[in-house]
Parts: sequence; structure tokens; C-alpha cells
Amino acid sequence: NTAAFRLWRLQKELLSKEEARLLEARALLEKKQLRHIFWVWHSRCLEMERILALTTRIQRNLVSRCFSAWKETVEQKALYRCNMFRLRAVSL
Repeated sequence: NTAAFRLWRLQKELLSKEEARLLEARALLEKKQLRHIFWVWHSRCLEMERILALTTRIQRNLVSRCFSAWKETVEQKALYRCNMFRLRAVSL
């Protein structure tokens, strides 16, 4: 009777220790998973920042090129007008 009780008590202690180890292992796994999720999230944020910076630079370059083309066109038209007025003045 006493031996059976001791055996039951020992089994209960071993089971308790095993459950504690299992809980500890589960907590460690969750911590690793959370760390990985955070790392992925952080990497994506950095990637998005780089993409945003690159997109902004590309858009600025496009606007600059469009403005330069517009400016060149306006200057050419002004030059053509000026030349046209000179030719008219000379032909008179």
C-alpha cells in the first residue's frame, strides 16, 4: 500500500516535471516564432522604405525630365518666333 503510494507520488512528480519542461519548450518555441515574425515584419518595413525612397527618386527624375523637355520646347518656340520676326523685318 505504502509502496504503491510512493510509486504514484513519484509518477506524479515525474509527470509534473515533464509538463513543466513541455511548457518551457512551448514558451521558447513561441518566443522564437515571435522573434521570427518580428524580424520578417522589420525586414519588410525596411524594404518598403527603400522602395518608397527609390520610387520618390524616380518620380522626381521623371518630373525633372518632363520640365526640362517643356522648357526646351518653350525656348525653341520663342527662338523660332524671334527668327520669324527677323525674317519678316528683313523681307520688308
